Amino acid sequence: MSEKTARWDPAAGRTEVMTEAGFGPPVNWSKFDVYRKQVPVFLKKNKGLAADPAFWNLLPRLVAERRRAAADKDGPRLFVSTHHKAMTTYFNAVLRFFAFASAARFEKINLEQPRPDSQIFLSNHGKFDLDAVRPYRGIHLMRDPRDMIVSGYHYHKWTYETWVHRPDENGQSYQQKLNAADRRTGLFMEIDHFLFFYRELLENWNMDDPDILEVSYESLMGEGRDDLYTEIFEFLGCEGERLQIGIDLMRLFEAKRRTGRDKDAAKAKHQHIRSGRSEQWRKELEPEHLAYIEAQLGPVLRKFGYGPSL
Repeated sequence: MSEKTARWDPAAGRTEVMTEAGFGPPVNWSKFDVYRKQVPVFLKKNKGLAADPAFWNLLPRLVAERRRAAADKDGPRLFVSTHHKAMTTYFNAVLRFFAFASAARFEKINLEQPRPDSQIFLSNHGKFDLDAVRPYRGIHLMRDPRDMIVSGYHYHKWTYETWVHRPDENGQSYQQKLNAADRRTGLFMEIDHFLFFYRELLENWNMDDPDILEVSYESLMGEGRDDLYTEIFEFLGCEGERLQIGIDLMRLFEAKRRTGRDKDAAKAKHQHIRSGRSEQWRKELEPEHLAYIEAQLGPVLRKFGYGPSL
């Protein structure tokens, strides 16, 4: 943590960590530029679906269920709240198809509130006002912050997301800084960015909300994930064919099936879906990184059931 990325917060009684991300003028790409950048990534991430018979068999079931469904505007709103590099792409696909089958409006949000008519939504960061969307039934997905940091470091070095291209007061973007830095420095930058963006949220997250099911990324990547698929959609109030559709969507969009290959063997440089293995941080983070994370995030790690860094 450099002097530039730290300042004393008297209210919290600690040093507030800042980010190296720029807050200059937003980047405005044309629609052509957006499609040119995103379409190849989309095709790479989804090329396995076209060859998967389960995808084609599921489509008529989605249509049939949609015809039977009447959007329940008086029922609880359904959501999945996750965090950057914690299955956001996966749940975006699952919930879009699930909302179609439910005859419900779907919305993906970042830092804003969902629209009042969005009955099913995905929060990419968990930064929305829960009280404003009651009544609700939600899933909170948590991943080991150390793995989120490592995954974010690799992703932010190439991603087309506009915020990483916003310049700072010196005209340099976060992505440019990451690519100019050595690995050790770049990982420290990513740790600071995570602290700036997520620490307070995770410290204050209510683990005892009866209307939110806490789910770990590691469990969804484990051998018992099929039982967890059922638990998730039963918690969201689903039964019968709607429940089975939710389960089948979770299976369908598992990374190996979706991409059509074993993602652990993928070596592409510009690959959104890297290895989803847990505890990658053990090989990528140095003792100095781990000591810093433990000092800054130790209580958060324990809160969500993750062991010590050292």
